[in-house]
Amino acid sequence: MGQPIEELDRTTVDDVAIFTLDRNVTSMATRSFDEAPAGPNVDDFAAILAAKIFEIDPAINRVYAAANVVQVTRRRGWDDASGSAVGVVIGDLFRFYG
Repeated sequence: MGQPIEELDRTTVDDVAIFTLDRNVTSMATRSFDEAPAGPNVDDFAAILAAKIFEIDPAINRVYAAANVVQVTRRRGWDDASGSAVGVVIGDLFRFYG
């Protein structure tokens, strides 16, 4: 249930990957996380997303979300596998099962 989020564009500059999405994750707010948030509320989508991103890759050291853009900073830069893994987590944010 729930629809996947489509990644419209991904740009990588040094240690930062910028994911542009077809959905708004934060409304008009911006959210920044330098570590995984503990116990995010079920309706705090930016915090839930940040927790999931931090969980999959210990090299992640910052997640910033603003409207339909998620910016992720990763020590040691990005490779195809790490970018794809974060892309899958973002794409599945609103999926509950299936």
